Amino acid sequence: MPNMIRNRNEKRMNPIPFRVSLLLCAVSIVPFSASAATRPKAQPAAQPARKAPVPRTESVSVVATLRQAAGSGQMVRTRAEASVSTVDRSYITRQVASAGALNLVQNMPGANVATSDAFGMSNQVTMTLRGLNQQEIGFMVDGTPQNDPNNGTIYPSQLIDSENLQSASITQGSSPIDTPSYVDLGGQVSFRTIDPSHTFGGYASAMFGTWDSKKQFIRVNTGDIGNTGIRGWVSFSNFYDQHFTGPGTDRRLHIDAKFVKEWGHGNRVAAVFTWADQTISNYYEPTLAQWNANGRSNYYSPTYTPGGSPAANAAYWRMYQNPWEDFNIGLPSTFRLTKHITADVEPYFFHGSGGGLSGTTLPTGGYYWGNQFEAPGSALPGASGGQAPAVQRYLNSPYRTGFVDKLNWTEGKNTLTLGSWYEYDDFSNWIDYTPVTAGGAPQGPRGTDPTVMMADGRPLRSGDYNLMTQVNGIFLNDRLSLLHDRLQITGGIKAVMVDRAGTNHIPGTEYRTHDNSFQPLPRLMVRYDINHEHQLFFNVTTGFRAPLGTSFFGSTSPATGQVTSLGAGQQKDEYSIAEEVGYRYQGRQVLGSVTFFNYNFTNRQIATQTYVGNLPVSTTINEGGQTSRGVDIELGTVPFMHFSPYASFEYLHTSIDNDFRVGNDYLPTKGKTAVQSPHFQASFGLSYDDSLFFGNFGFKYLSSQYATFMNDEKMPAQTHGDMTIGVYLPSYRYIKHPKFQLNFVNLWDTHYLAGLGSVLPNAQATRGVNGTLIGAAGSPTYIIGAGFTVAAQLSTEF
Repeated sequence: MPNMIRNRNEKRMNPIPFRVSLLLCAVSIVPFSASAATRPKAQPAAQPARKAPVPRTESVSVVATLRQAAGSGQMVRTRAEASVSTVDRSYITRQVASAGALNLVQNMPGANVATSDAFGMSNQVTMTLRGLNQQEIGFMVDGTPQNDPNNGTIYPSQLIDSENLQSASITQGSSPIDTPSYVDLGGQVSFRTIDPSHTFGGYASAMFGTWDSKKQFIRVNTGDIGNTGIRGWVSFSNFYDQHFTGPGTDRRLHIDAKFVKEWGHGNRVAAVFTWADQTISNYYEPTLAQWNANGRSNYYSPTYTPGGSPAANAAYWRMYQNPWEDFNIGLPSTFRLTKHITADVEPYFFHGSGGGLSGTTLPTGGYYWGNQFEAPGSALPGASGGQAPAVQRYLNSPYRTGFVDKLNWTEGKNTLTLGSWYEYDDFSNWIDYTPVTAGGAPQGPRGTDPTVMMADGRPLRSGDYNLMTQVNGIFLNDRLSLLHDRLQITGGIKAVMVDRAGTNHIPGTEYRTHDNSFQPLPRLMVRYDINHEHQLFFNVTTGFRAPLGTSFFGSTSPATGQVTSLGAGQQKDEYSIAEEVGYRYQGRQVLGSVTFFNYNFTNRQIATQTYVGNLPVSTTINEGGQTSRGVDIELGTVPFMHFSPYASFEYLHTSIDNDFRVGNDYLPTKGKTAVQSPHFQASFGLSYDDSLFFGNFGFKYLSSQYATFMNDEKMPAQTHGDMTIGVYLPSYRYIKHPKFQLNFVNLWDTHYLAGLGSVLPNAQATRGVNGTLIGAAGSPTYIIGAGFTVAAQLSTEF
């Protein structure tokens, strides 16, 4: 989860500048966006005069449903000009009750989701898409950005509850031109929430499972509120579990809400709100040697010994947690201004506070604040041999606000879109320390007092910076439909400027930084319908990622004063040119697609980790150029004799185009395979539903992938499977459509590594291009795959 907090005593640098949006015009109403309303089915009694046509109407409805999705909701029909994969609500509702949003897309072509737990609550998660990591993928919920504004990553526990999702989609090759993100050169993951119903009612569920896991969820629909035309829903969930590898607990409280108002022809205002309050414990991420020696027995210490060794006590599990609270609101709206012109506007706001904790030791005789030695001002309990256990707090408090607006003008065969995007981020981060209780728990887990103080009354800090980011973007897009809409040609350009300024308050490190990025991003997309079943598409798109905020400033050791994390200063933008050529078949019974893709990258940024004390901290490495190419295949059918299969496959070939500089020499990485890029991955699913019993089975295979640029260490291949079985129960009075289901995660209890926790240049000493012996950069770490888990869920509408 975000790992840092605002210094409440620090003066804010600049207020958010006043700005009148380019296209806001007369639209100053509070608005929102977007998906088509899902109205309840009409009851026969409501239309007594039309009883005869009812069978025909139901038949058409059923046919439309079957033609809409295949693979039991894992493939949805589309006329997109690029590769896109979608799961709908019929698939989402059959997953494990508390499944994290990222788990819903893990079987799509090119997607590799590695989570530490079966429920997707842990924020130790990696997702790659065609070999690109999650810091290069845009994540959206109803059009609002979800990536961390400082390090670009995603934290699943903050996302909306999956029970409230209508669909989840991946656009593998590129993002829509109006996406408010500057880290999305690797595609986009989009989540769309369900619309409120027009009648009062709701949904409730209770889940219990292994590892003492439990979740309670309830959603209440208001129905139409009087004559206002407003309807909405509010949901609440409570989740708890214990770690399967050893000591550790996860707790999460979550509220989601959505309200919608629609009027006239095409006018819509909506509000989507999420709030999360949680304390998630860390899973231990072993090296390959530790995994081979101990398997799942790699975990933090289950005990704390008062008066024992401070170094041993610093491994106590309660010191490794992530307390966090945030709220996120988006107001996506559409207005029809004239017969040919519509306006879309979406303001959004996000604020969070909390961070990451880890155990460490501090000297009792004095500390270093940067490169300055300071006498101690706090007495630390549990001291022994001149050292005392303490908890290092990596805290932050981000604020993000933004606005996207666009005008769409349709005239004849053309649709012209002109829009703009503005975003302001204010990010404060610091690393400080808190004493531990007699039982080893942190005394100030959420960034509150007490903190370890220096003799002059100031808190001891080893990192302390503020970074402000302003983004200005403008985009122009023109779509031309020819041959009775069988041929669609779209051309567009998006220009984005990212301006960053910040200050660091740790003596002996860089004090001020300023960085400015500007990138024009042209694109061309073509789709041709051979007939209503066969489609061809082709696109050329460009993308970029500005340097991550985590890379600008360094930190120091309070024990030695040495720099432990070095800020990289100004860096070059990562830039990509991508091409796709694809074929899509959408028949009455079968849906399928084949997509060939090619990427060329410059200044390829790879997410890795450095350490501040014992705490892993995100950073990036400029790998230089990279070429990636491959093929994605997806296939599914509508139900046949109640069964519906689904399969996906990807072949990926990547090549590093440059040697990697280390000091005055270079590691010979040119021609090596890129990290986090498995050559093969495949998934297979089979679903069954006869209106009484239902179930589905999913199997995933992922080939080995390298963890170093030198390809001298790799993560082994993995296979695992999940299964669901359930039964529909009869309705009774206010209990409507109840059902009971059992979910089995990692069905065979396969012991496997799910993903890479960190990547490094080399794991073995290597002779450089110029003859220098370059020592090992360290050992990459890995995420342990979830163990066998059973979860029982009872749910009902009301």
